[in-house]
Formats: sequence, structure tokens, C-alpha cells
Amino acid sequence: MILCNIEFYSTPDGEVMVKECNQPVRKLEETDRDLLQAFFIAIRDRYPLAFERLSELYSKSEKNRLHFEYRIVHRFIRCNFGEYDQQNYDIDRNGFFQFEEVRCPLRGECKDEEVVCKPQLGSKLSVRELEVLALIADGLQASEIANELSISPATVNRHRENIKSKLNLKTVGQMINYYLTNVKK
Repeated sequence: MILCNIEFYSTPDGEVMVKECNQPVRKLEETDRDLLQAFFIAIRDRYPLAFERLSELYSKSEKNRLHFEYRIVHRFIRCNFGEYDQQNYDIDRNGFFQFEEVRCPLRGECKDEEVVCKPQLGSKLSVRELEVLALIADGLQASEIANELSISPATVNRHRENIKSKLNLKTVGQMINYYLTNVKK
């Protein structure tokens, strides 16, 4: 399953609701294997510090793999995607997570803030560079990327060169291959 165009929100009683593009809202369940597994892998690969902390928190559930994965994904969603937003998906069309400021009684005190809540991307590339890379992989030209991201074509070109340098790549084809192999799984 590819993660894209998904909105999440939490109910007052702690349930996670899922709204996929052109689908009705539904409760996230342990039986949502494809969604849970894709999300679990995304957390593991993109946010290794959050994954490590969540694995530690739910280590007692590890023997029941399905429940363990569900608990990690459920908590990650509750900490980062709390409000229903009809204008912007929490996971956009390129599979990028659009974190929200979730109302939490422990905001500012929680030891997991900046680890589980609002986690840092575990990548050599910045969030903006990943956005540019995704649009390049979608076949967009520099001017189209500039319009999409509201930046100048020169800035797009600078990001492209930074991406190639950071990843030791030489061509746009190599960039697209890297994106398809390592980012959009």
C-alpha cells in the first residue's frame, strides 16, 4: 500500500479515525494490515528515533506482532495528526507527513516531544529537499516545481544540486531511482 492522500483525527475517547481519498471515514483497526504495515515501515525508515522510542514503550506487546505494530502506528498518529482538516491531507499526494500541533495536556513537558511528537526526519535530506525530489520523480520541470512549492526556479535548481551532492548522485535518473527505491516504498 502506498501512503498518500490520507487524513487522520483523534476522537475525544482516543480512537483514531482514518479518511482516505474518496472513501468514508472509518476507525483505525488492528485488521487494517496494509495501512498499518505501510505506516509502520514509514515510521521505521523515516523517523528512526521515534520508532526506537515507540518500540521501547510498547516492547511488552512485541510478541504479538500485529498488536505491536498497531500500537506504534496508533500512538504516532495521535501525537502528530489530531485534528480533522478538509483542506490539507495529513499524508499528502507524495506520501509526506504534514504534522499538526496536536492538543496534548503534556505539551511542553513530555519527554517524547520532538522524538515521538513532531519527530525529526532521519534523512540526509531536508523536508524541502525531499519535497523537491518527489516532484522531480513525478516528472515535473523546475518551473512547475517552483510553482507548486512557491519558490523560484533557481531555488529548485539549488535544491536539486544539493540533493545530488548529499546522496552522491550524478543524474536526474539516479535521483528518481533513489526516490523510488529509498523514499517512496
